[in-house]
Amino acid sequence: MASENKINGINSRNALIIKIALYLNYLSKKNHPKLITYMQNHKSDAEVDILKVMLINKHINQQDAKSLKKICVNFAKPPEDARFGSLCVEFGFLTQSNMDLALEEQKRLTDQGQNIMLGDCLVDAGMLSEKQRSLVLQKQKLKISDQKETPKKNKRELEEQPFENNNVYEIDEVEIKLHIQRDAFKAFVTKTEDFDNAMLISDLKYLLEKNNIIYGIVDDDRLENFIKDKKGTESYFEIAEGLAPIDGIDARFIYMFERDYLKAGLLKDDGAIDFKDRGEIPFVEEKDILAEKIPPKTGKAGVSIFGEAIPCLIAEDIPFNLGQNVSLSKDELKVIADVSGNPKITQGGEISVNDAYFIKGDVDYKTGHVKFDKNVFIAGSIKNGFRVEAITVVANTCDGGIIKAKGDVFIQNGVTESTIEAKGDIKAGFMHRSKAACTGGMTIIKEIVDTEVILEGEFKIERGRVFSSVVTAKGGAKIFNLGSEKAKPSTITVGTSDYFENQINMIDKAIERRQNALEIKTIEKNNTEAALNDAIEKLKQLEKSKKRTLSIMEEMEKNAGDKPDEKIELFQKGLSEADKKIHNLKSQKKVEEALFRKIKNDIKVYADSVKDSVKEKFSLKRLNQKTTSKPILDVSGTIFSGTKVNGRYTNIILSKTLTHSRIMEVNSAGDKTAKRNWEMIITDF
Repeated sequence: MASENKINGINSRNALIIKIALYLNYLSKKNHPKLITYMQNHKSDAEVDILKVMLINKHINQQDAKSLKKICVNFAKPPEDARFGSLCVEFGFLTQSNMDLALEEQKRLTDQGQNIMLGDCLVDAGMLSEKQRSLVLQKQKLKISDQKETPKKNKRELEEQPFENNNVYEIDEVEIKLHIQRDAFKAFVTKTEDFDNAMLISDLKYLLEKNNIIYGIVDDDRLENFIKDKKGTESYFEIAEGLAPIDGIDARFIYMFERDYLKAGLLKDDGAIDFKDRGEIPFVEEKDILAEKIPPKTGKAGVSIFGEAIPCLIAEDIPFNLGQNVSLSKDELKVIADVSGNPKITQGGEISVNDAYFIKGDVDYKTGHVKFDKNVFIAGSIKNGFRVEAITVVANTCDGGIIKAKGDVFIQNGVTESTIEAKGDIKAGFMHRSKAACTGGMTIIKEIVDTEVILEGEFKIERGRVFSSVVTAKGGAKIFNLGSEKAKPSTITVGTSDYFENQINMIDKAIERRQNALEIKTIEKNNTEAALNDAIEKLKQLEKSKKRTLSIMEEMEKNAGDKPDEKIELFQKGLSEADKKIHNLKSQKKVEEALFRKIKNDIKVYADSVKDSVKEKFSLKRLNQKTTSKPILDVSGTIFSGTKVNGRYTNIILSKTLTHSRIMEVNSAGDKTAKRNWEMIITDF
């Protein structure tokens, strides 16, 4: 955009910044008219820096000003990569790691036949705002528009100018014009009307050196050819090129085991748990290699045409995150199992080997709450008020306990007045006056009474009874006997469940809290860094001044001879004061450094926490998509009158007792998109 184009007296650059600031809420609607009035009152100053004006008038803070500047610069310049994800990272809306997560999720959905735009995926995950998405899309439209509206030029003209105008700056000499890339990697030269074709090569080199171009200059033969070339002033000659940096390659890991966690045991037909039937659980022997690291490859800095170093991307050496029962090899490139057992890697990348945790008696006052990131096997009962958090939880009974499992829950006898939440399946002998929720299915052997159940999978009690309970099962239900003549009627909901929606809402709130904390910590980090840099700069100046004073004093002492010089005493007092200030500044520097390290660590913790929450959210969405909706209730025995059966869109209350029945929700019109056409039908089972 040309700076001379005015919009209401404001040049186009500043107008763009104001528009984007207002759109992304960096600038409030209250402060907007104040800023416009200020700019119109300073029309004469065409080069006024709008960001500085906003800072001075406290319309925006320092951190937001930096972010806004980055967004506006990238919006105004032609993008090297106009893909949506690349623009999000370039604008600073997302980190590359979070973008990679979103791209993985989009690819997975695409493989399943679900075409979802990357922007929709990012907004849905709470990683990008609606306005940020709109701004990126607008930038993409401008790119397409520029390509369409670019006037056609012949091939020769396009080849003659091998750079974009806004990526170079020009220096005019009498006989030549230099076109220098802003990244100082290349320089081009054109002849002016005053160019002398008899110019000496040394004169041309002098003009380059005069403008600090000293590296990568073409050889003398090419310089001579350029001088003698009869082409006019529109011929661009590449006269110098720097040495491109070679970026480093980050370290990466190769895992030697299956990382998906499997079940620790299966429930037999008689209700007992068979610990020997462990399925295909990954198992390693002591001294097995669990993972290997491919070390980082060091990069190499480049050189600009001014002879300055062009930094390369530094390769990151990612350390192993070691958990329990593992250790590093001598060369620190391998992770070794210290015990035999089930290998595991957490979302945070921690590698461990599960050798399980066995409790011979009850979970009670003797043990306290049990929180263990492995499988827990309890020979007795989980007593009233005690909590067990683990991967898979296996117990004899649960009597008033609380279970939170990342895997399955197996209660061999039964559950009474307890709360259970699992990311896998729940299996138990019976369940009385309890609450249970899981992402998998539930199997009950004997009975379920006065209990509330919500699950994404299938509910099964194929030889027992359900009394006075509320069961919600997205995967349908298979029940032997449902209700009785005396018991309060039960409510069975099939084909739908809001378990995942509730979990995702909780994760969204957690992400928002952690993002807010991360923003606060980032501001603290910037302030602390500024204070630290200020202390370092003052310390440098004081030490330099002290050194200069000592040098002056030495010279004065030489010239003074045996006569005392009062000025020396004054200098000495000044040195003492300087020493005190240096001492205080060093103490302040240590405090600021310690605080800076702590804040950086806090930022890492919050950032990792947000990343893990986003991963968990994607994982829940994948699980939700895998779970099939089955609005069918099969009762192989008796279902008593008064029982209420809900589907996704309709329901029925039985007016009479039935046997061997299937109740399912169907669409009578065949149009599955019309909710009004759904109805409950009863058939023989």
